[in-house]
Amino acid sequence: METKQQDTFIKEKLQSLNFFGYFSVPPLGLSSGLSLFWRDTVTLDVLKSSLNIIDAEIKFKGTSSYVSFIYGAPEVGNRTEFWDSVSQIGRGSDVPWLLTGNFNDILNNEEKVGGPVRWEGSFTAFRSFVSQNGLWDLNHSGNHLSWRDTRYCHFIRSRLDRSMANCSWSEAFPMGRSSYLHFEGSDHRPLLTYFNNSRTRKKGLFRFNRTLTENAEVTELVDETWNQDPLRSVIAKLNACRKGIINWTKERNRKNVLGCLVYTHTAQIRGRARFS
Repeated sequence: METKQQDTFIKEKLQSLNFFGYFSVPPLGLSSGLSLFWRDTVTLDVLKSSLNIIDAEIKFKGTSSYVSFIYGAPEVGNRTEFWDSVSQIGRGSDVPWLLTGNFNDILNNEEKVGGPVRWEGSFTAFRSFVSQNGLWDLNHSGNHLSWRDTRYCHFIRSRLDRSMANCSWSEAFPMGRSSYLHFEGSDHRPLLTYFNNSRTRKKGLFRFNRTLTENAEVTELVDETWNQDPLRSVIAKLNACRKGIINWTKERNRKNVLGCLVYTHTAQIRGRARFS
């Protein structure tokens, strides 16, 4: 978390929360400052730290992963250099890696409401970083427009805070997710990330009926769902298409049942009228 406060103030405020471990990067003047807290059930080793990142290895319940707690470069001109430095941490695709915090950047204009539209070139550095490191947003709940403030008479909301992970982390924690909470005394929403490695019980096997490829509604649904977000992984796109087809099938079956009920009811009325 970004604190903007010295260690003595933070320790005084949080001593009642029973955290076993504590690590901080002091602020520079009245800005920045990072603090990390953990309980005695967690083994945490800080590997690297600066004003913009605390990189650590976390061991919990027999599972190890690397987590980078991010405070992205506030100045636009420094962001390319910052994302390059994070890439140099050197996480391979075989190592579970999670990044979470205030990235101070967005991937596209859809992650921003209010104010002038950003030009496409301004997203290049962050997009390249995400693509080169094979990162994907965790499934989340809550309002993802995590930051709000007024800039030059414009009220702006943006998704500056997020949790992203590589495929290895998602495989190690298949039910991992994040949750955006309500604003509480800050212009940023708190963001919770859950390290959940248990799998939910499967409801059943999805089987695709090939005859649906000749159905115009289904092909249009798949095309629209697949191209909705170019940055999503192939697995996420397949899951979205599967969910869309299931919902379409349920809706079609519901309409068929209603039509059958209407037809039966009409036939009964006609039968009664014939024998009355």
